[in-house]
Amino acid sequence: MGLSKLSIWIRDPRHPLHPYMASGHSFRVRILTADLVPLHFGPVHNGMYNLTHPGPMGGRVHGQVEVPPGCYFIIGYAPCFNVVTDLAMTQVGCDQEVCVNLLPKHMHLCILYLVEALHHFQKLGPRYKTGAIQPLKLPERLLENTLKNLEELGNVFPKEEMLEALRVSEADLKDIMDEAKPQ
Repeated sequence: MGLSKLSIWIRDPRHPLHPYMASGHSFRVRILTADLVPLHFGPVHNGMYNLTHPGPMGGRVHGQVEVPPGCYFIIGYAPCFNVVTDLAMTQVGCDQEVCVNLLPKHMHLCILYLVEALHHFQKLGPRYKTGAIQPLKLPERLLENTLKNLEELGNVFPKEEMLEALRVSEADLKDIMDEAKPQ
C-alpha cells in the first residue's frame, strides 16, 4: 500500500482560479479522518499542518502532504483566525494525489448561508428536515425578527459576487418544494 498526497490550496474568493491574494496571510489547515479524529502522520500533528508555499502576497497558501489513503475533512484558517475557509471532504486512494481547493468565507457569506437556511425553514414548515431526530420548531416571531436582522446585517458587509451567484432563487425553491411533496 503506497502513501497518498494531498495538494492543498487556499484560493482567492474574488478570483477562485488563483491562489489567495487578498492579504499576506499564511494559512494552516486542520485535517481530520473520516471518523473526525485529528490526523497524526508525518508533518501533521494533532490534525494541524502549516502550508509551505507562498502565494502572490507572500503568505503561505499551498502545501503538499503525504497521508495514508483514506477519507479526510480539511479546513483552513489564518493564525489570526479572521480568515477561515469552507470545510472540504476528500477521498484519496493508494499512490494518488488529490487537489483540495479551499475558499475563504467572509462574514457576508456566513450570513447568506444562515438567511437562506432560515428562508427554507420558513417556506417548508414541518417538511423542513434537519439532522435532528425531533422536528425543529421556531416561533414565527423569532424567525421573522432573526431574518430581518440578519438581512440588515448582511447589507453592511461587502458582497462576494461569485458566491452570491450560488443562491437558490424563490422559483427554484418552489420547484424543489413541489418535487418533495408526498404523492
